[in-house]
Amino acid sequence: MQESPQAADDAAGEAEEREVRAFDAHDRDEAQAALGRTYFPHRLHQLSGGEGMDMSLHMVHLGPLTVGRLSYGVEVSLDFGELGNAYNVAIPVAGRHDTESAGQRHIFTPGQACIYLPHQATSITRWSAGGAQYGIKFDRDYLESELQEMVGRPARTPVTFDPVLDLTNPQVNSWMALVKTLVSDLDTDHSMLYSPLVSRPLVEALTRGLLVSADHDQRELLDSRVPAARPRTVKAALDAMHAHPEEPWTVRTLAVLVGVSVRTLQDGFARYVGAAPMAYLRGIRLERAHEDLVAAEPGYIAVSDIAYRWGFRHLGRFSVEYRKRYGQSPSVTLTKA
Repeated sequence: MQESPQAADDAAGEAEEREVRAFDAHDRDEAQAALGRTYFPHRLHQLSGGEGMDMSLHMVHLGPLTVGRLSYGVEVSLDFGELGNAYNVAIPVAGRHDTESAGQRHIFTPGQACIYLPHQATSITRWSAGGAQYGIKFDRDYLESELQEMVGRPARTPVTFDPVLDLTNPQVNSWMALVKTLVSDLDTDHSMLYSPLVSRPLVEALTRGLLVSADHDQRELLDSRVPAARPRTVKAALDAMHAHPEEPWTVRTLAVLVGVSVRTLQDGFARYVGAAPMAYLRGIRLERAHEDLVAAEPGYIAVSDIAYRWGFRHLGRFSVEYRKRYGQSPSVTLTKA
């Protein structure tokens, strides 16, 4: 796999790393690796014969969101299994996309989007040769914590969205305006939009906008409750944990950081996040460790290295928590990488 000239590293001395990453791939393994590292592990198959693959992926990570544009140039299929740690909204901009999830089959063309859920096996059984789509990947913990804040109390999770998102619906159309803002600079190296000072409120608006505009099994909670405002202190603690989950945070150090007592911070998390601070932090660390295990090359790195990297000091406890969340041991994930 190779990165396109736009995203390839320049000679030493480049002022700053590019925010938008661009990947070009010309065979199945390269294309599968590129999307697997940046979005989801999957199995990719080329359905059309006699043509060379011309996969193009432009993407940017914005904290709990990944935004990208993807095309293959040939007819392919993709089998994702269960996404596990994220929700994904696939928005076709060209071609035809046949999907299958939870026993339901749908055909998507421009004008409709598909929502993939973390707890349901998903596959794209046919991505047409001329197909292209935007993909908006939402960190599961982040989306669910935003919902809990909006309804003012813990909500049932995972959120089960209707798989079809009608882009002609007026509310969804308004949400798409935010999407178009974020994807407008995917062909540039840097953008003011992707600076954390600008992207953070856009990410929050895009997440909450999806929850407000899409159909899902938690709508009655949103429709019946006045949204609760998350205190700045809780948000500051969440931002610190998402930015540096590997740090040896404790409830006390977080409380000192945001300027409140331990009891006040714990009460704020219970009310507005629905989880204790350390439990929420473990969820972030598990996700980061899972991403590294999936992307790692077996034989070149050990499970313990990745666990320590993300703040886990007890390997046995890490393995137990990892298995509970992902259904397999971390060593199995690494072997399959």
